[in-house]
Amino acid sequence: MSRLVARLRAWWRRADDVRTGTRWSSVATVLGGVVVALACLTLVLRGRVWAWVPLAVAAAVALREVRYLQRVARGGRRGPRYQENAPR
Repeated sequence: MSRLVARLRAWWRRADDVRTGTRWSSVATVLGGVVVALACLTLVLRGRVWAWVPLAVAAAVALREVRYLQRVARGGRRGPRYQENAPR
């Protein structure tokens, strides 16, 4: 039993060293937004006027997530937008 525990601890240490802190859900959101935006851009170019709305929404969400990832990468603010002692 202790060999198994030792192997699990060794594996966990290696896995912990590999972690970069990237929020993979944000990366997936960016990729999904780009895919949806490209699909909607194709529809817009084929004359579908209604496709402008999901194109704008997908592009805005992807851009917001990219900005979040950039802010986190340079060690920026992660918490809420207000300060703790600021009046609300």
